[in-house]
Amino acid sequence: MLNRLDNYSNEALTPEGLCNLIQLEYQPEIMKSCTEIESFLMLHPYIKELPLSVSEMAQLLFRKLDDELKHLFLKESGIVFPCIKKSYKGTENLKGNCLDIKVFETVHNTHQVIIGLTQKLRQLLNNYVVKPAWSKEWKLCINEMFLLENKILQWVHIEQNLLYPKVIGKNKLTHHIINNIRNNEQNLN
Repeated sequence: MLNRLDNYSNEALTPEGLCNLIQLEYQPEIMKSCTEIESFLMLHPYIKELPLSVSEMAQLLFRKLDDELKHLFLKESGIVFPCIKKSYKGTENLKGNCLDIKVFETVHNTHQVIIGLTQKLRQLLNNYVVKPAWSKEWKLCINEMFLLENKILQWVHIEQNLLYPKVIGKNKLTHHIINNIRNNEQNLN
């Protein structure tokens, strides 16, 4: 999964380098997969290989996933990453106060929504297991959904385990997220 990172120098694994990696490699790959899947779905509003209700639900889940990805990529590319690049000065923590920890919490929560949507799609589509009788086009679309899920998981891993802990401090981020989870659980009770 992270073999791609082996080709990068330590400089490229700085917060600025990780932002560039995400923007120049992961985001375009993910959006390319989304475009390919969307193209199939636009031509096939009802997927004949699936029951009607499953076909409709798969379309809705994918559109929600695509929307969440686009909005997060815009937020990161337009606000979060430029701030990180501007503020990072060779230390493990972000210099200045350009981003509140709540921004990172929002990104983390959006990651969870995106992962949840990919899991629902996988479950709905029988773990992407294809049947021999299905059309070649639908099989290719299923394969692209599988690849999309893997790309998303790699991207989220890089952001949650490499990028964001470097810019806000791993202990601070973990502590904040744990406190928020506890507060949310208390609010539900």
